[in-house]
Amino acid sequence: MRVILYTGKGGVGKSSIASATAVRTAELGRRTLLVSSDLAHNLSDIFDARIGGEATTIADNLTVLEVDTLREIRENWSAAHEYFTDLLAYLGVENAVAEEVALYPGIDDAFLLSRILREIESDRYDVVIVDCSPTAGTLRHLTFSDSACTKMNRLIEIERKILKLVRPFAKKIKGVREIVPNDEVYGVFEELIGKVGRLGEILKDPEISSIRLVLNPDRIAIAETRRAFTYFGLFGFPVDAIVVNKVMPEALADGFLHDWYELQRGFLETIDQSFLDVAKLRVPLLDGEPVGLRPLSEMARGIYGERSPDEVLSPPKPVSLTRVGDEDRLVFSLPNVDKADLDIGRKDSELILTVGNHTRVYSLPDTLASREIGEARFADGFLTLVFPCQTAGGQGAR
Repeated sequence: MRVILYTGKGGVGKSSIASATAVRTAELGRRTLLVSSDLAHNLSDIFDARIGGEATTIADNLTVLEVDTLREIRENWSAAHEYFTDLLAYLGVENAVAEEVALYPGIDDAFLLSRILREIESDRYDVVIVDCSPTAGTLRHLTFSDSACTKMNRLIEIERKILKLVRPFAKKIKGVREIVPNDEVYGVFEELIGKVGRLGEILKDPEISSIRLVLNPDRIAIAETRRAFTYFGLFGFPVDAIVVNKVMPEALADGFLHDWYELQRGFLETIDQSFLDVAKLRVPLLDGEPVGLRPLSEMARGIYGERSPDEVLSPPKPVSLTRVGDEDRLVFSLPNVDKADLDIGRKDSELILTVGNHTRVYSLPDTLASREIGEARFADGFLTLVFPCQTAGGQGAR
């Protein structure tokens, strides 16, 4: 099973590249699902076919789905939505307004991720390709699926236990009973959070999942892609390829577009230097829009050649733990980070990494949870935390 996510700055062509990839894997005999998670769906336009909220087979081995988030919410959120609507109405909010604002912040992200997980776990597909929203939205979705979900479930479990004690008394007090949620409401939250957390673990497994960043060779797209590459590494999501779209062919080196061609060559060198250890795929500037199965197939062959698109194109290791002599080393890949923008904290068994305005709470493995950090080093885009091995007496080896 392979899960491949395509994201990038808006307008760089990620939907076309994700679609071309799906067409090619289907041609190679893989049962392929292409999912659009972008609110501005455009797969219907790319395939020149009617595609919607139901999985639609458009070719042998190729199924396409545009997730209807509002539909997912309506079908799965009714119990919680009814509770919040009643609660707001009880607090004096007009019924129409209460109905409108009773959607919990971020619930659209949660149900989007839940639907993707449902398709991944259905066992109907060998490859699931996700045409993601632009970079910022994808980062929001994926960080939402981080390990914090486990903690939210723990908090819900504790709150439910408290309410079991309180509810018999609350039912006798008119002013309280209306605002005490029932087990069905908590069940909706627990199930949803559990699914999102499970998807997060799948997307962090480099043997199953890969993120591919799509960009055009221009200054703004390169800057955004470098930041995204850093943040995906921070949260442990494996990037196995950089896809450079709309690369001018050498035939345009002379004439009216000469200056643009030379400028683009400089940007291509910058891309090569910015992502040294990651596979880089170049997509030539096409003379027309790739609409329909045949043009998309031709586009994919130009991108991947004889390679199968569902291969792991480069073996990323966002986080690794190794034993060297008498110490364990926990290494995070944080490319394109200025040391001044990196902050490291710790609370009990949790490591708190902050890069710019993004923070990841990383739960240390059991073997490290009770041990002190002996040294922290940051060089060449890698943060290394050294944990001296404990002796029988519980002290670090000297």
